[in-house]
Amino acid sequence: MADSVLRRIVSRLRPAPISTRAALESFLEERALLIAQKCAIDYCRGKTGLASYALFSERPFLEALDVCRWESFVAVLGDLTIVAEGHLRPHVPPEGRGVLRDNLAALYRETVESLPLPAHRPQGWHDAIESFIPRLASAAAASPRQALDVADHSARRMFDTLPIHSNMRELDEEVVFGAVRFRMIAVSQEMQRRIAPAELARSLDR
Repeated sequence: MADSVLRRIVSRLRPAPISTRAALESFLEERALLIAQKCAIDYCRGKTGLASYALFSERPFLEALDVCRWESFVAVLGDLTIVAEGHLRPHVPPEGRGVLRDNLAALYRETVESLPLPAHRPQGWHDAIESFIPRLASAAAASPRQALDVADHSARRMFDTLPIHSNMRELDEEVVFGAVRFRMIAVSQEMQRRIAPAELARSLDR
């Protein structure tokens, strides 16, 4: 028992480096889910106060919240992929940077295509993938993007799909945007600490 507890403590204090394609995919998925869920749910609970207990038991609200979380997750996943490109690019020779971009685009595409289709998207995520590819290409052609440079894209998608009537949230845009920015910056900092850039770049080039 003591050994098990110690291993959990060590894994939290010294998490494994992100040195493989699979590790990066897992990291991006988990952190995108965290940002999407935490920011959306915290806003809804804060906005509705004591009424949130009843609201979170209403099926129409929960279905609308699912839409927000799915759409936000896919948006955040793309933005974190752009941040990863910015962290990795300085460690890749100029002639290999196009390959890095293409490998990250493929990682995003494969991750999104593997998602189960939510009820509101029986047609899949083709439009999200198609809009992400030029965004990544544009980011890769400019200075490496930081979390603050891209977070508003995800925040906008979340704000527009929140399951709170637009009349009730019209003054809360900065609240939502600030929450997404804060969490994305934290994830970016964690990513930068844990990435093993040379090994990861090689693993992506498969």
